[in-house]
Parts: sequence; structure tokens; C-alpha cells
Amino acid sequence: MKKFITALTVFTLSVNVFASEIEHKEMKSINAAVDLLYQEKFEEAYSIFSYIQDTYPDHPIGPFFMGYYYNFLSSYYETDKFDSKIVLYYDLAEKKSDFHLKFDENDPWMNFYKGASLINRGYLLGRDGRRFSALTKTFDGISYIKDCLEYDKDNGDALLLYGTYSFYKSSLLSWIWDSRDEAVSTVKESAEKAYFSKYLAVSTLGWIYIDYEKFDKAEKTADTALEKYPDSHLFLFLKARALFEQKKYTEAEPIYSALIEKLKNMPEHYSEKDLFNSYYFLARIYYSENDIKKFEEYKNSALQTNLTIREKEMLEERIEILTDLKTR
Repeated sequence: MKKFITALTVFTLSVNVFASEIEHKEMKSINAAVDLLYQEKFEEAYSIFSYIQDTYPDHPIGPFFMGYYYNFLSSYYETDKFDSKIVLYYDLAEKKSDFHLKFDENDPWMNFYKGASLINRGYLLGRDGRRFSALTKTFDGISYIKDCLEYDKDNGDALLLYGTYSFYKSSLLSWIWDSRDEAVSTVKESAEKAYFSKYLAVSTLGWIYIDYEKFDKAEKTADTALEKYPDSHLFLFLKARALFEQKKYTEAEPIYSALIEKLKNMPEHYSEKDLFNSYYFLARIYYSENDIKKFEEYKNSALQTNLTIREKEMLEERIEILTDLKTR
């Protein structure tokens, strides 16, 4: 019996040491892969994430970053075609995190993998209209993120998730208790301390500023990202939107025009939601400038994009705005 306890103790210690060493050992590889994603070199990024998964088959780091990879593609292409793979890999990450948490429930990284996987799956459920399940997943995930920060208060990736959650929760309850400024500070801190999600934090911060109607700050945040990734349409959209909201139409117009040319070359089987949005904002710009000919051109192009039924429901308000402007 004593030998069994000793063996179990050694195994438990080895699991914990192994877990803490992996993130440190693979930090450069993971950041290189994330960098490749923002450079739109997806196949090269996939090779690195696949290597990590094959190297550590019993650890959640592999499936978590495979889920991260497909989540990035889903956002980049504005598509749900990768949803099954996202769910598959995040589910694996959760299960492998559970195994490690049995031996040490205070391990910050295991709590992070578990919480982040739950939150990302919650997002997919919410996008599909399953709001109760989405909220349940998200709340469960945030509890693990809080545990991660309790054991490692400087985990920048956990700070990003917690700050984002806090901002949008406060946005709903701001008439009672407004803590949005604190949440913004948390997201800004996460960009400085993040292990792998610095530019995800920058992007998130920029869109938070858009929702917070601090458009000048959103523009500066976009500029920060575009210094490193000048061709990334993820950050170009942020920049253009910030300029549009500030009525800097002459600066926003060429960005949206360039985005349209880029998006036209996207693979045909991916979403045209971003293409619609680019036409939409250009139509709004030309309407504001009383250039009715160009307004009609871009309005018609927007309404003729190939959108799914769900995408039309998501964009219903913008479609109605274009139709209303056309009538007027």
C-alpha cells in the first residue's frame, strides 16, 4: 500500500511539473504559429499546432490550440464550416484538463484550458441561438478563469477572457452598476501580459472601444496592430469602422474599397458577410456625401451578396437601413 501511495505521489508531481514546463518550452513555437495566422499563412501555422498536439498527446495544450486554430479560421472567413472541429478539439481539451485537475485543482494552466474551452463553446452555442446553454457554458468557463487568476494573477490570456466578460456583463447592467472602465483596463493589461493572445487582446480592445463609443481610441488601437500586420483584414475592418464612426469618410473609403478587392478573391464556399459589410459602409459613406450614383451602386452590390438565411437574420437591421435609404 505504501509503495502504491508513493508511486501515485511521484506520478502526481510529475504531471504537475510536466504541465508547467510545457507552456514555457513551447512559448516560442505557439507565438510563431499565432504570428503566422495573422500573416494569413494558415498551413504553416497548422503544422506547428499539429506538432504540439502530437508531441503532448495526454495534455490539453494540443487540442486547445487546434481548437484555437479553427476558431481563428472561423472568424477570418466568417463561416460556421469549422464548428464541428472547434467543438471536437475544445471538448478534448476540457476532458484532458479534467484529468490533470484531479491531481491538482490549483493548476492555473489547467483551469485556463478548461475555462477557455468552455467559453469558446458557449460562444458557438450563443451564435446558434441556444442562449441558455451558451450562458451555462460561459458562466462555468468564467469560474475556471477566476480560479486560474486566483493562482496566477498575471496570466494575461485569462485576464483577456475575464476582462471581456466583465465589460459586456457591465454593459448590460450599466444602469445599475457600471464597471466598464475597470474591464477595459483589464483587457489592456492582458495585451501586455498575454502568453499567446497579445493581438487577440488588441483586436478585442478595439471592438470594445467601438461598442463603448470611444472611436478615437479604437482607431489608435487598430493602428497599433496594423504596424505589425498591415495587410490583416481583421484589423483593417477595425480601422475602417473607427474612421466611419468619426465621420472620417475620406480616410475610411479607400480601406473599404481595398477590403472589397481582397474579399472578392476569397474561396467561393466561404461567407460573403464581410463583403456585404464593406459594401454596406461604402453605401452609407456615399449617401452621407450625397453621391447618389455611387450609393446606388454599393447598395445594390450589398443586397446582391450571397448570404445564408442565418446571415440575413444577423444583418437584418443593416439590410433594412439600406432599403429605407433607397426608398428615401
